[in-house]
Amino acid sequence: MKINLIGGGTWGITLAYLLSKKTSIFVWQRSVKKTSYFSKTREHPNLKSFSIPSNISFTSSLDSIDFNNLTILAVPSHAIFDILSQSDLKKNGKFLIASKGFDPNFSKLISEIMENSFNVNIDNIAVISGPNHAEEVIHGMASATVIASSNTNYAKELQSLFSSDNFRAYTSDDIIGVQIGGAVKNIIAIASGLCVGLKLGDNTQAALVSRGMNEILNLTTIYNLNTKTLYGLSGLGDLIATCYSPYSRNRQLGVLIGKGYSLKDAKDEVKMISEGINACKILKNISDKHNLDMPICTQVYKILFEKSDPGDSLNHLMTRNLKDEN
Repeated sequence: MKINLIGGGTWGITLAYLLSKKTSIFVWQRSVKKTSYFSKTREHPNLKSFSIPSNISFTSSLDSIDFNNLTILAVPSHAIFDILSQSDLKKNGKFLIASKGFDPNFSKLISEIMENSFNVNIDNIAVISGPNHAEEVIHGMASATVIASSNTNYAKELQSLFSSDNFRAYTSDDIIGVQIGGAVKNIIAIASGLCVGLKLGDNTQAALVSRGMNEILNLTTIYNLNTKTLYGLSGLGDLIATCYSPYSRNRQLGVLIGKGYSLKDAKDEVKMISEGINACKILKNISDKHNLDMPICTQVYKILFEKSDPGDSLNHLMTRNLKDEN
């Protein structure tokens, strides 16, 4: 089997590494400079003490990608539309989405963009998501993930391809639910980091994360998904990992802003892309359009884009009208 992987970030290289145990991988990376660096050094600057296997090769030319083969999308969600627009996609080519977020052009999930804008057969689309920090997976720490597709046979093929003694893949047919959990948890992770940066304590952070889960569940009113998915690996599992792990770039961003950094300075310090920034902007539009009650996500939006003081945002959340928990 020939496999393409679009994206040379930490998660993309980690997925390539997992698959390299069974087959060769062809990785596309936009930057010619980075492509040359990976090819020559067999190193990734953000994956310490790891050598890229020899059966992973690199290119910066989209024309060299054969989309008749399995293609894994592991670039930031905001870049996918642009990349696919430049590509010769095949309706019956198979795709695995490893990106977590919304498309900023249409405020849609990536699977919706691929199906509606690029006419990819939905049965040839799958999503992989879970509490999977590249830095731990790459060093063989036991991890579990979910691979979702409306095509059960395709999901099982990918499950078999990825599973190993220390990386366990489950299948699901809830492609929407798996994407929602992966996209929205990044916003809550920024809020979790804010709690750390502001030194608010464990009680505050736990309350925020659990109420954040409630906000994710509110999206069941507008998306056709299985609520159980949101309590699974790609929902609650990923939420916990992203909100509490020092590897989480969204949490890191929140910590820095809580300490007084501007959004720009925090982004510069984190260095890698924090998907929660774009997701927050898109979700604000979605929640406003559908009149959803998402106070934590709203306050994160105000802190990021309206320069609201984090302390004032906390006070706003604590002094809202009293209500029943559910």
